[in-house]
Amino acid sequence: MSKDIKALLAQKLAENSAKHLNANQSAHLELGNELKKLPLNKVRPNRFQPRTVFDEKEIASLAESIKEMGLLQPVTVREIDEGNYELIAGERRFKAHELLGKTHIDAIVTQADDSEIAILALAENASREDLCDFEIGKALRSIEALFPNKSRLAEAVGIDRKEMYRYFAYRDLPASFLEKVERNPKLLSRSAAYDIKQVINELQLSEQQITEILSHVWDMLELGKLEQGKIAEFIRQQSLKLSQDILTPAIAAPLDIKPIISNGKPIGKFHHKGKKYVVEINAKDLDEQQRTEIEQFIETLMTKNTTA
Repeated sequence: MSKDIKALLAQKLAENSAKHLNANQSAHLELGNELKKLPLNKVRPNRFQPRTVFDEKEIASLAESIKEMGLLQPVTVREIDEGNYELIAGERRFKAHELLGKTHIDAIVTQADDSEIAILALAENASREDLCDFEIGKALRSIEALFPNKSRLAEAVGIDRKEMYRYFAYRDLPASFLEKVERNPKLLSRSAAYDIKQVINELQLSEQQITEILSHVWDMLELGKLEQGKIAEFIRQQSLKLSQDILTPAIAAPLDIKPIISNGKPIGKFHHKGKKYVVEINAKDLDEQQRTEIEQFIETLMTKNTTA
């Protein structure tokens, strides 16, 4: 996923690395760059940070590495006003310092405008395999206003306009559906988002119909029962069922679903199914002790209800 834009952005990152990321720490910093030890509380996150979820285990592993070996590569910042700075690159390193309880961090202070730091932030993160289409799309939307038009933005990033519009398709999806995507952004590719947008416009569904169908789409995606390339056809089928008033139970009575989240990752859900209230948890996310504790808790809870 996103290998095309990742490769292009990685190239741009390499082109800018001499200026923004790899300035020599001796006396040979490039003109306009300065190495400083900055207080963490004087550095704010990059407002154009595309990543919506940071892996806690990754940050902990990086923190352990920094604890043992020190910070091998300073973060890069720009001064936004006297004594205050904004990250350009290195938010994972910054978070690792916070985790270690450190008060200061080595930083290269450089000069950059909004469009430069936006592209660099996207490039740094896109070079990592786990940045997904939704996060790239969100980042592109956040920096859109920095460019006079989408053509200039596409040129700056290095992709064609057709591909750009696929990344922008997310913003045209219903807010209720995007809330679900935010919780598990890797589940919906840019192509699938574009297909959903196109088929919704094609079918001219009502807002309620769209909400009901997309809720079912998301449930199927989470359960691994729907391939992304088949989403558009699935929506057409569900739309036909709606028009013929022969709805599947999941569509006729929208599920009241509450996801179960652990470390930012969905591992199951609570939901109504007919006359039943169902708790679903992925078996691989539970050990034997946790299963036993859940069973005991439910037995105790239901005993209280029957004796009340």
